[in-house]
Amino acid sequence: MSKLLIPVDFSENAKIAAAYAAQIAQETNEEITLFHSFTSHINKFANAKHLVDPTEEEAHRKMEELVAELLQKYPSIKISTLFTNGILAESLEKQEIKDSYRTVIMGTKGVTGLESVLIGSNTYDVIKESKIPVLAIPKNAVKFKKDNIGLLTNFKPGELEVLKQAIPLFGKNFHLQLIHINKSELEINVLGPKLEKWIAQIISETGIEDISYIVKAPSYFAGSRENIANGIHTIIRDEDIDVILITKSRKTFFQNIFTENIVKHMAFEIEVPNFFGRVD
Repeated sequence: MSKLLIPVDFSENAKIAAAYAAQIAQETNEEITLFHSFTSHINKFANAKHLVDPTEEEAHRKMEELVAELLQKYPSIKISTLFTNGILAESLEKQEIKDSYRTVIMGTKGVTGLESVLIGSNTYDVIKESKIPVLAIPKNAVKFKKDNIGLLTNFKPGELEVLKQAIPLFGKNFHLQLIHINKSELEINVLGPKLEKWIAQIISETGIEDISYIVKAPSYFAGSRENIANGIHTIIRDEDIDVILITKSRKTFFQNIFTENIVKHMAFEIEVPNFFGRVD
């Protein structure tokens, strides 16, 4: 049995992500681990072994309450808990996390941004540094939906790998909406066969057969980073996409086309669950 790692700071955003993960676990039979990092009061209590940080006792109590709440709503799922000291982004860099867990599922603040969602951490750093995929959940995503999943694509092998990383969570019974930005401004008689070949490869390697695509010219985004990210969000809304898959690597789709700032801008303006797959 694989595991899903759910960082929690007991905020409403974290609870929404935990509930979303529980809904996934109901379908996949995966165990979820609720993970809390202590980052406050560490120095204060470091040299006083006989003292107990009061925040630890409170965190354990809140964790018990969250587990009970989830089991009441989703009695068939398996839940474990994990506590540690330190910054979340640093913890997720460790090899044992990669070996033990399939995906990190974490809450965000949606349109107000990802920063400081978890105590001591910047969620963008978590997305950037995690050795395993990260599924970022906005506060409006209270119900697990996977009917229409979008993939930002530039015909790179890494994008196919990210899709394969997402399949254990979402299965294969969904519509896959490819989103391509025609940076090279290829004519449709050139781009069309390229897309069809790419779709055939996706079908062959994943078994997903319900696939369509949308193509946008760079001019659609009016040339600015903000408009590019907003334009992608507009596509997500117009196409009624439930989850968007984003390839994260040194040569990411976004870095090749627009620079990494677009990834960050999209993350700060998250509207639907974003699956950030890792490609080494």
